[in-house]
Amino acid sequence: MRCFALIWLFLLTGTTAQASAPLIVDNATRVISDLQPHVSYFRDQERQLLPDQVMEQPSLFQPASQREGLNFSYTRDRLWLKATVTSTADRRTDWILEMRYPSLDRVTLYNVGADGTVIQHQGDTLPYQQRDMKHRNPIFKLYLEPGESRTLFVAAHSEGSLTLDAQLWQAEHFYENSQASYAILATYFGMLLALAIYNLLLFAVLRERSFVLYVCFVVAFGAGVAAINGLGAQFIWPNLGEHGNRILPFSLSLSAAVGVLFARSFLDTARRTPLLDSFLAIFAWMAMLATLTTLIIPIQPALQLMSVTGLLTTLVLFTAGMICVVKGIPGARIFVIAWLMLLVGGMLLGLRNFGLIPSNFVTVNAMQIGSAVEMLLLSLGLAARFNELKRLKEQAQLQALSAQKQVVQSLVHQERILALRVAERTEALAEANKRLELLAMQDPLTGLGNRSALGRHLPQAMQRTARRGELLALVLIDLDGFKAINDELGHDVGDQVLVGIASRLSGCARQTDLVARLGGDEFILISEGIADQEDALQQGQRLLDVMSMPLELEGVSVSVGASVGISLSNGVEPDIETLMRQADQAMYQRKRSGRHGVVLHTASPPEKIKA
Repeated sequence: MRCFALIWLFLLTGTTAQASAPLIVDNATRVISDLQPHVSYFRDQERQLLPDQVMEQPSLFQPASQREGLNFSYTRDRLWLKATVTSTADRRTDWILEMRYPSLDRVTLYNVGADGTVIQHQGDTLPYQQRDMKHRNPIFKLYLEPGESRTLFVAAHSEGSLTLDAQLWQAEHFYENSQASYAILATYFGMLLALAIYNLLLFAVLRERSFVLYVCFVVAFGAGVAAINGLGAQFIWPNLGEHGNRILPFSLSLSAAVGVLFARSFLDTARRTPLLDSFLAIFAWMAMLATLTTLIIPIQPALQLMSVTGLLTTLVLFTAGMICVVKGIPGARIFVIAWLMLLVGGMLLGLRNFGLIPSNFVTVNAMQIGSAVEMLLLSLGLAARFNELKRLKEQAQLQALSAQKQVVQSLVHQERILALRVAERTEALAEANKRLELLAMQDPLTGLGNRSALGRHLPQAMQRTARRGELLALVLIDLDGFKAINDELGHDVGDQVLVGIASRLSGCARQTDLVARLGGDEFILISEGIADQEDALQQGQRLLDVMSMPLELEGVSVSVGASVGISLSNGVEPDIETLMRQADQAMYQRKRSGRHGVVLHTASPPEKIKA
């Protein structure tokens, strides 16, 4: 009986091992898109087995041809794939094994041949520079000599959907196809960027809330799609590692919440359907709560919550749009068609993530295809709404003109209207002059005061200081190493640094202080009510500490030092010219001493004027 059992086990093992046919390639093979008939798989549920233990036990593997696909949905298992590749080519051939789903956390290839085992690591939680091959998808290089056979073991685990569909390419054909795929993605994200900029400009002109909500929706959704396609981990957050996994559920859940707010504004539900508006408001809060929840719960439940939130949001908004179509609300039809496109795409992607439908080009890219059509339609809907607003405005202008013509019939009314218009225009002219005067006193980049503002403020501050018997501090600030920032990171980043420094200086200043930009990277602070030299030094040090904190600009952390020179006046002496010169001397003394510090000009410190 024991012998019979051993023979039966041997037969079972042999059947399993022979179930997956070897993969034969030659010179003419361009790509093998369906590897499933040639692949066996093994689920390491405990994730305890070492690679050598797995590779030395072929009986662990089952033929993948018995499955409907290689999508294992959300699982904590470590999945192993095994395939044997044999070359019948008459020369050495180079191959690329491509995993077609970019959002895999870690994928390792053990390439076993007569020369030993070659190990390659990939995955979107691996810092981009540490990947063995640089690409948005997990890819692996494979060399085959004529007649050579190699056994490939792929080990993968992921907090997201564990989709292990793979293709085997001849290297040159892979790179051709890769360029085409990058071009398609570039077109998609270029479209998103163009739509976002276009609607942002419309918001700047019309101040309509719908446009800015649309822009926020596009940006949040675009970040999620970048995470799905691996472009985020390649270009935007290449070094976040496992923390980058949070971006996908957070951004797509956020886009769901913003999408509900956009629907309320676009359909004007608050005025036209108050009951539906109340429901959408509650749902928006729930979507926002789900968004925040994705930041604190484990990644896998966060991704599942994202899928559920996205599907529910699309269904809710589609239903809300249908209700608005029935009520005859303008723009509702195009809104329904747009969300129907996203609903189809989102449902296909969600069902694929849960392993309920096969993984292929359509299901993997369903969200992108549906979202592209949806965003174009919504943008067209916003444009139609813009035209409607323009028509209503013209209609209102015509009505106003008709009313004016009736009023003109009466001479008394005409005189009153004329007097009213003169008064309004006078007031508008006065306001315009005030705005021009204010603009003349402002630095256009930072919004701080300029030299003109300094020239007006400083004499008045000197008079107040003398009258109150106090001290006034003139703080001159010059950024260290700013030219290097412009040279290395560009003038746009340099301008952002100046704006950030200006904001920090304004935040540290009191309401009675004046913060101004003299030009370039030079700033000045006029501070009244200074107690003594120590008080002035402490204020300068506080400014220096605040400016020294790193600035986070578009994924780049920039630290800026500063040389600070301070001079004091009692309002009478030294005079303004001397006060400026002393601060300048103190500042350059700091630069000559090694930069990044505070120096107080101490020659003949002024005394307070006694009342």
